[in-house]
Amino acid sequence: MRARDWQAGAGSARPRHERAAPSRRLGSRARRLVDATGENVMVRMGLVWDRTTEVLQGRSGILARLALLYLFLPGVVSAGVSSIVTPNSALAILSGLISIAATVLLIMGVLAITAVASDPAVDGTHAQRIAAARLLPALAAVALIIVALLLVALPIIALIVQSGATLDPVTQRFDLSTATPGSLGTAGLITLAAAVLGIWVSVKLVPLFAVIVNERLGFGAARRSFRLTRGSVLRLLGVIILYVIVVLVAMAAATSVVGLIARLLLGADAASGVAFVVGVVSSAVTAVATVVQTVFYARFYVAASERAAAASDTHPLT
Repeated sequence: MRARDWQAGAGSARPRHERAAPSRRLGSRARRLVDATGENVMVRMGLVWDRTTEVLQGRSGILARLALLYLFLPGVVSAGVSSIVTPNSALAILSGLISIAATVLLIMGVLAITAVASDPAVDGTHAQRIAAARLLPALAAVALIIVALLLVALPIIALIVQSGATLDPVTQRFDLSTATPGSLGTAGLITLAAAVLGIWVSVKLVPLFAVIVNERLGFGAARRSFRLTRGSVLRLLGVIILYVIVVLVAMAAATSVVGLIARLLLGADAASGVAFVVGVVSSAVTAVATVVQTVFYARFYVAASERAAAASDTHPLT
């Protein structure tokens, strides 16, 4: 499917229940994902990226509107409030609430972009309806991930405290100068193991939101996501690492240059103004990066679903 096919598909949306899920819309392209021996092959990242660029080109208008509404503007508002907030002030509570609201809008935007990138028949309006309908399952999935992170962090924090480290109330960081090596070393090993496990789990959950959007799964979405990424973890990890490096370099370059220009124009004393301008640029870069990442994840989901369905058709009894 070329970019113009995605353009032609926009606006022809039908109710979600009247369309087959991507995993069921199989043709010759899906069946080519199974080799001559009938064995399942890994998803080709080059093919996924080609499909990603087609979606970005063919649906640029819809994606730009969704990014502006759900990713960029909430980020700008959050940056504006953060630039004038001082610690322990009444605005600090407001800033926290705005950050939470911006995060919820971000998740809704990612869901809408996922819907647009998964099916050329979904337009912007329909994508927002799908996002609203699947927002609670997505928030529940995010909440479970946060709880899991807290459960991992608690024993690490307990070991650090047991080692004799003290928490600095100003910086909110542990002072490790008085810590004993034993407990601190154990905490370090657990942290390293948790980091490796966390990276593996995050890669396995790449198609999570696409599963939530397209297959209307709740708690079973994580299990389905794990199955879809089988055999593709290392390739996905490589793509993600390269993408993170590119985004970090772009973010550092953009914010550094804009921050320097803002200081020259606004003056060294206008710290709040400079922070706001840098926050706006950061929000813009983040919005673009999130769109590209979300479309890639959605297209990986479609390719992995087609691969799994084609393999199931080849081996119907397995």
